[in-house]
Amino acid sequence: MDGVTQPVENLKKEWGQAVSQLDENITAIESCGKTGKGTEEANYLPRLNGSAQDALQLLKSLQFQLDLLAHQLHTFDEVQSGQATLKSWDEQYKKLRISLRNANL
Repeated sequence: MDGVTQPVENLKKEWGQAVSQLDENITAIESCGKTGKGTEEANYLPRLNGSAQDALQLLKSLQFQLDLLAHQLHTFDEVQSGQATLKSWDEQYKKLRISLRNANL
């Protein structure tokens, strides 16, 4: 791997970890209010939402970084693959943002 391909792979790995963390936060937010621990959950909910917002910002940052790196890849196929990944990430980001919003309803 070269100077551009390795950072792209690192971004993909970091993206997967951030998505997993965000999924866990969304699941925890959805379950708030269902266990009957009202006050305790009410105190915990802002932290969960803050963590989820941080994860969303991280995802946006990773998208931006991939956008910059994708154009620097060496072959046309690598550039196309990077652009396809970027499009996929954008769709996934939108779905996660909607899931977070719905979890808070």
